[in-house]
Amino acid sequence: MRLKRRSFLGAAAASAATGLAAPAIAAGEAKQVLKFVPQANLTSLDPIWTTAAVTAEHAWYVFDTLYGVDGHFRPHPQMAAGHEVSKDGKTWTIKLRDGLTFHDGSKVRAADCAASLKRWAARDTFGVTVAGFVTEWEAKDDLTLLVHLKQPFPLLIDALAKPASSSPFIMPERLAKTDPSVQITEMVGSGPYMFQPKEYVSGSRVVYKRFANYKPAAGTPSWYSGAKIAHFERVEWHIIPDSATASAALQSGEIDWWELVDADLIPLLKTQKDIHIGIADPAGYLGVIRFNELWPPFNNVLMRQAVMHTVDQREYMGAVTGNDPTAWRPNHSFFPAGTPYGKPISPDPMAKPNWALAHKLVKEAGYKGEKIVLLNPTDFPTIKPFGEITYANLKKLGLNVELVETDWGTVVQRRELKTAPGKGGWSIFHTWWTGDGIMNPAINPIIRGQGAKGWFGWYDSPKMEAMNRAWLSAKTPAEQARIVQAMQVLAFHDVPTVPLGLFYIHTAYRTSLTGHVRAPTAVPWGIHRV
Repeated sequence: MRLKRRSFLGAAAASAATGLAAPAIAAGEAKQVLKFVPQANLTSLDPIWTTAAVTAEHAWYVFDTLYGVDGHFRPHPQMAAGHEVSKDGKTWTIKLRDGLTFHDGSKVRAADCAASLKRWAARDTFGVTVAGFVTEWEAKDDLTLLVHLKQPFPLLIDALAKPASSSPFIMPERLAKTDPSVQITEMVGSGPYMFQPKEYVSGSRVVYKRFANYKPAAGTPSWYSGAKIAHFERVEWHIIPDSATASAALQSGEIDWWELVDADLIPLLKTQKDIHIGIADPAGYLGVIRFNELWPPFNNVLMRQAVMHTVDQREYMGAVTGNDPTAWRPNHSFFPAGTPYGKPISPDPMAKPNWALAHKLVKEAGYKGEKIVLLNPTDFPTIKPFGEITYANLKKLGLNVELVETDWGTVVQRRELKTAPGKGGWSIFHTWWTGDGIMNPAINPIIRGQGAKGWFGWYDSPKMEAMNRAWLSAKTPAEQARIVQAMQVLAFHDVPTVPLGLFYIHTAYRTSLTGHVRAPTAVPWGIHRV
């Protein structure tokens, strides 16, 4: 049950919405509580099992990583004290900082790290690449992790510091030994905040408490590196899918921080002197269409090409930015516009929509009226319009399409399924990727062809994967750029994904908050109330 009134955050409303008594917080303790509205409902807790951004955001509270990147993409030790590499480049020795503990009181050991990294490497795009080089993740002793490689892999630390999507979070060995295809529901990490399972109600509230025994790394905090200081004793996530309700709650002070603000509400919030408006992620968000290639009709490349040729990025971007031309930019690339690889190929297949060609391709594909199941979240304002536009385009193409509208959590669960679209599966879903999560081929799920081990949709291309290996071993930036250009030519032919444009989303918080650490996700460390 969801409430759509401003009293949602009050104790009585919380009790009515969840059936549980909301914890009483004395007035003097209120300053120690941060009330936050995340981008979407948190339905999946396991950051290795899913790439959902809201799950990754939750994971940064609970877990930590061996290495973390700063705002310049430079990796720094976090749980690690440092590392050494053998002369032949095939053995990495990583030392853990002493005195690290998990939330259950157990000591963090190299065995925990080995099991966690093995599980991560079975699911993540970059992790699967790393796994192809690793022969063993070995715990030499409690504080020493050995990574044995088949051949030198200079990007190992970059992989262990991967900032976006499925990051290599460290959890206790007993949890990390869970089958990677099975969700972990017990949240025990060594991060700055402890997940409170008794207060977690999906669709209503998520609660975290400060971990008193957290041992921060040294250094100035930047993105996911440096000292992660938790100033609030308690952080409450309040799930408010109705934008007007979230806006009103922010203005009244019932909440402190609204992560992603709808474009049409920005003018109103800018008039409020007690509210600060800023860009959530300067790297931007790349909207995408993703196809399921296991079943008709999108197991046929001509059908995927047809959909691509209906796309007008101006239409998609206008819908999520309130038609603000300064809030988006064209992105005719599988990498973020403005970055070294974020450039169109020549000729540019997305230069403009081509409906005549789209109809011709559908006819050539021999489309037989197979049902297309298009998943679309009703509670995610920066994704929902994409599905509505694509649905209209598919109908215009004369395709048999069903628009299945659910909450985002259901989309996240259903996109895992490989069953036929008419038997509970799916054909298309939409999402966005933060720019930092798709900067190069090694980490970019929307272009990689890893098949069953890859991102939902399961694009399978040995040729694409061979080019990725060539990129990893290329000796010069020019050679890497040439390889990426060839990868994009192949991707625009195979069309596993359709880029919809790069856009920028605003975040809003009370001016009583200070100390924000800028990162691609809304991280809780550093922030405090003045």
